[in-house]
Amino acid sequence: MRAVRVWLNHWFSTAYHIIRLLKADELINFIVIGSNTNANCVYRAVCNEWVTEPEFDSIDAYVDYCLEFCRKHNIDVFLPRRNMLAVSRRLAEFDAMGIKVLVERDYLTMSALCDKAKTYQMFKESGIGYVPPYCVVTSAEEYKAAYRFIKLDDNRVCLKLAIDEGAASFRVVDNRIEGSLKKRSGSKITYEDSVKVLSKLGEFPDLLVMPYLSGEEVSVDCLYMPDGGHIAIPRYKSQGRSETIRFEKEIVDVCHMFLDRFKLNYPCNLQFKYDKDVPYLLEVNTRMSGGIQFSCVAAGINIPNIAVNRLLGIEKQADYDRETRVVSYVETPVILW
Repeated sequence: MRAVRVWLNHWFSTAYHIIRLLKADELINFIVIGSNTNANCVYRAVCNEWVTEPEFDSIDAYVDYCLEFCRKHNIDVFLPRRNMLAVSRRLAEFDAMGIKVLVERDYLTMSALCDKAKTYQMFKESGIGYVPPYCVVTSAEEYKAAYRFIKLDDNRVCLKLAIDEGAASFRVVDNRIEGSLKKRSGSKITYEDSVKVLSKLGEFPDLLVMPYLSGEEVSVDCLYMPDGGHIAIPRYKSQGRSETIRFEKEIVDVCHMFLDRFKLNYPCNLQFKYDKDVPYLLEVNTRMSGGIQFSCVAAGINIPNIAVNRLLGIEKQADYDRETRVVSYVETPVILW
């Protein structure tokens, strides 16, 4: 059996499932090297080798580390998550070492899709689906004007950085939390506090101001297929542990239009949220999602394995079940070391 050494750097804890799916191969023995700054990251349990990553002063220094890591550990395939865009900018250096990297080779498209404002503009220009109303601001004064504009229709307002991951900067502007000790604010902030925070920053990176969309959230795990039979598996999220896999034509069609237009070779994830029965695009992630295992289990398909085989020049079949399924999970204790 052919052995292929694969490195996953600083992924989500759910990479535990990605690794297990990757290893389910009849012809290739995938030897997985995992790394994270957290020595006790749970996916360590399913890695063949483990390295605890150091901290770095700059992104370029981290990419230098990645190149040296690949050389030192004889890596054949690199699945980056941490600083993925910076890695994509320097793909030629990985190519020169014979390292196959699971990122898109079109850096300009990659960088645009990592920016929500640019993504929205690209979708509007391409006529793909629905993009929510939004304003891009870089100062507190611009923010105040955008807030008044979005509030015209009595919308609840939310804000988030155009370049963000995991909704870290997402906030709902909600004045009802002011002075309350009983309600947990979570991702909420009052208008007054939001102005104070942004005023202190002076100039800041592009910030999106838009209506808060109150309907169902949908995460679609996608993979472009050269024959047009693209993989697009929508997961409708709930407030609890379960997710519903449901193939609504409107959502699937938008994902197929996106894949036909941009032809990304490797897994991506499109996020939508409904408002008044309209599914608006939230963002595009040019990587496997943290919940891709839900889609794979429900539809009977192994997207991580198909993707890495494609990187190695092997095109696998991509048939999958399109029945509605409800999927959930339980915590399972594992020994790390």
